[in-house]
Amino acid sequence: MIKKRVKNLFRLGSLIGIRQGYLLGRNWYELMREPFLTLSSLKESRDKSQIFLISLTALAPLFLYIISRIINDLIRHGSLIMITGRGFQIAILMQGLILLYLGYWTIKVMNDK
Repeated sequence: MIKKRVKNLFRLGSLIGIRQGYLLGRNWYELMREPFLTLSSLKESRDKSQIFLISLTALAPLFLYIISRIINDLIRHGSLIMITGRGFQIAILMQGLILLYLGYWTIKVMNDK
């Protein structure tokens, strides 16, 4: 009985994960191709999970930098080093550009009506 429920939960979770992954990939592609229409359709559909995932991608460069920095410092030095360098500046620049891009199109969509 419990095995069957766990199996059903795993199956439903994987199906939802596949659906959300497909929609996220499609929305990323559409954001590069037609950002105004994509954000308009997300606003109309009120799909909060996709809005959250797309917003989270704006922070991806910073997350990737922090994770790679922690792994590199632990392997190379055996502890975390608190000094940042060129990599951090590049991650912040990329994050800023992504946030500006998404912010610009979000403001255009909000001011449309």
